[in-house]
Amino acid sequence: MIGTSVESPGAAGAPESHTLIPEHSSTDDEQHRVQDLVGTPMRVIEQKTKENADRIQRDTGQRPGTARTRAAVADPGAAGSWSPVIDTPVVPVFTAVLPNGKVLIWDSVGDKATETYPEHDFTRAMVFNPADDTYKRVDLQGSNIFCAGFAHLPNGNILVAGGNANAQLAGTVRTYVFHWQTETWTRGNDMAGARWYPSVAETANGEEVIIGGGPTTAEVYQTNGAIRALPNFTKYSGRIYPFMVSRPDAQLGVFGPETTGYTVTTSGNGVITGTATRDAVNRQYGSFTPYDIGKSLVVGGGDITEGGVTRVPTRTAVVLNSNTGLNPAVTATGSMSTGRRQLNATVLADGSVLATGGLNRTSTSGLVDLANAVTTAERWNPATGQWTVLAAAARVRQYHSTAALLPDGRVLTGGGGICGVCMSVGYLEKNIEYFTPPYLYKNDGSGQLADRPVISAAPDGVGIDAVFTITTPQAADIRKVALVGLGDVTHGVDQGQRYVPLKYTASGTTLTVTGPPAGGTAPPGYYMLFVVDAAGVPSVAKMVQVAKGPTPLMSAIKNSTGRCIDIPSSSLASRTYLQTYNCNNSKAQAVTRLSDNTLRVLGNCIDVPSSNYVTGQRIWSYACNGTGAQTWQFRADGTIRPARNTGLCLAAASNANNAQVSVVTCTLTALQKWTW
Repeated sequence: MIGTSVESPGAAGAPESHTLIPEHSSTDDEQHRVQDLVGTPMRVIEQKTKENADRIQRDTGQRPGTARTRAAVADPGAAGSWSPVIDTPVVPVFTAVLPNGKVLIWDSVGDKATETYPEHDFTRAMVFNPADDTYKRVDLQGSNIFCAGFAHLPNGNILVAGGNANAQLAGTVRTYVFHWQTETWTRGNDMAGARWYPSVAETANGEEVIIGGGPTTAEVYQTNGAIRALPNFTKYSGRIYPFMVSRPDAQLGVFGPETTGYTVTTSGNGVITGTATRDAVNRQYGSFTPYDIGKSLVVGGGDITEGGVTRVPTRTAVVLNSNTGLNPAVTATGSMSTGRRQLNATVLADGSVLATGGLNRTSTSGLVDLANAVTTAERWNPATGQWTVLAAAARVRQYHSTAALLPDGRVLTGGGGICGVCMSVGYLEKNIEYFTPPYLYKNDGSGQLADRPVISAAPDGVGIDAVFTITTPQAADIRKVALVGLGDVTHGVDQGQRYVPLKYTASGTTLTVTGPPAGGTAPPGYYMLFVVDAAGVPSVAKMVQVAKGPTPLMSAIKNSTGRCIDIPSSSLASRTYLQTYNCNNSKAQAVTRLSDNTLRVLGNCIDVPSSNYVTGQRIWSYACNGTGAQTWQFRADGTIRPARNTGLCLAAASNANNAQVSVVTCTLTALQKWTW
């Protein structure tokens, strides 16, 4: 297992029982193609779906996609509230929150006549403005990016990788970039492999890692727009979006939906530094949320027997903690009130997690089952590990639906449909709803909106581990300051969201805040900056851009040959002695300084062997163990010193390649000074 795993408690605290059922049909490419109506223009899908919806409504009196039952309106201060349904010109299958607060949304082949799309050279897209519910069409010409992966670039633009080449399920090698400031598209460089259902993950150095969608070899979209292969990671090729997140140690965590997870250094040609089991459930069409530094909630999904009931998605959730070592520790947390598949898990402005949508039976379909829809929202509290059932939406959100946090603290939900069973049951949700969480209401039963703290001033940019100030009249009442990544969500997978709590002090109307502790915690790009008061009410977010950390992350200074700390032959073995070598941005030099004052490379910690603090002691990499031998001081004079003996300094033996690295008596020479 990854770390230590325990059974998750159910609603009454009893352990869940699980029997696994192999995933059926959705792992088969041909059936997947049929399910997604590959080759069918949206005009035809909408027409046929409407015909079936009209027929079903005449026969049953119920419009497909409408919630079967809705509880009486509860106090929104306890249950939140849902907005009226708002129609849109595009089905929200792919949703990306932009740095200006607007939302890029797209679906599939456009709404012209069928015969005009023999080569899938068109995608319906829009920029939607939640401030006034207006939109602008920004259709992509040249490709169908249905089934693509996507993520934000450091400048706020959206990288889109892969898509739908034709009716035969072929993926595409194409990449596109959506420019948020001009609301235009440009074509990027081609990938080596054609991809359909890949994921794209942001990393500490500003690169984007592309995994899955058919090809076995991962690829990296570099900061200069070039794409390189990652031949040392070939463990995930599935045509279902993988769960991925940047870890504090700047490595990439791949942890779903399958049970086996990987820890990967993506520098150079890559290397897998850890392989382990997440839990016993294949969480296909489940969801996940990075809700704290190094911590992710994985919830729902699958097709199993649970609690004596067959063919259901799981109610359970687990927490992965990658702060504890090479492979994340896994612990169970509370279970939802019902199993969900096709749900979206969305981090909120206070760091809690909202689950919306989904279905709770899989015996009829793993994609859409309107008779077994879950329309209530549930909120997970990370402090208690428990879920609370909230208000119910008016519309069913299942396959091809999305949910994303907005800067005003609400959650935009929308979409659903565009599949074979969707069309036959009349299910197509070309609309959105907003969920207003309870934290935006007064907690007094009045149903009135709460007074919100206000960010009067904050910088446009934030540095890694750098101090900045926020001006707010409510400074004395603030209890949380946090950055929240902008959503990039489809199929229950949001590769953009992450919650990064920040340390701060208050004085007068000023909050003095320290930026994210490491680039792996907050990859470079735009974030929503929230403050939350003592009543749990968040401000409207201020958009800030987090800068990229130094590259290389640690290197020698006053050294004309540019030598860097290096692991010989990129060795993963403990007790590998360090050297200096020409700086080359390889995985052997991907050294990361963490907030616990450790230095990590390839999953190991830089260590003083046997705590032998004597001058001339060579330094090696060793499995991270939390001992003082792996703790360092980083001084303003450029020296790096063992925390247990600050009279010694980390030093290179010479300016030459392959020079030994040791601790020696501090003399402040150039070979003892480093930048990081």
